[in-house]
Amino acid sequence: MKQKIITFILLLLLCFPSLNAQENKEAEQTYFPKGSLSLRTNAASWLLLTPNLGAEYKATDNLGLLVEGGYAHWKLNTQNRYWHVWNVAPQVRYYTGSLKNNYIGLQYTMGEYNLTGNQGKYMGGGLTLGHQFYCGRNLMVDLGLSLGYLYLHDKEEYNRIDGHDYRIKAKSSNGYWGPTGVSVTFVWKM
Repeated sequence: MKQKIITFILLLLLCFPSLNAQENKEAEQTYFPKGSLSLRTNAASWLLLTPNLGAEYKATDNLGLLVEGGYAHWKLNTQNRYWHVWNVAPQVRYYTGSLKNNYIGLQYTMGEYNLTGNQGKYMGGGLTLGHQFYCGRNLMVDLGLSLGYLYLHDKEEYNRIDGHDYRIKAKSSNGYWGPTGVSVTFVWKM
């Protein structure tokens, strides 16, 4: 785990010389302009063993439309242990400042999870805030936080014995206000 944290910090430090260059060369465009398309992947989700991919289209210099999704279907060396997750999260972002590196946006999210012993569905939305670090001509690191509401429904707990599921409790639902997402995203302009 320490190696992953050190690797992540080193990647961020690679961006800092570019940040100083941004301040010295404000005339040089450092954001992705209107009409650009970029691919993105969230490293935080990869740490949770959920591969993901997203795309963003810049409708204007200040407005970005993006959608991200993740999917995992892991079996842990036995039929009684597994990790199944999928999610989709569209966003609308408004970029601010002369460098267009800060943003505020609206996010919707939905998905399902089935982790050994627990499964359910969720949907929700909220406000997303973040900052993008320019790391080169076609690369940015996007750090963001989403705050809002998640509605978890059709939640159930069960025991899996020899490949058969036995429900322990009745299905339930509940809501949650608070952080709904964290992103440490690598963004590549196409």
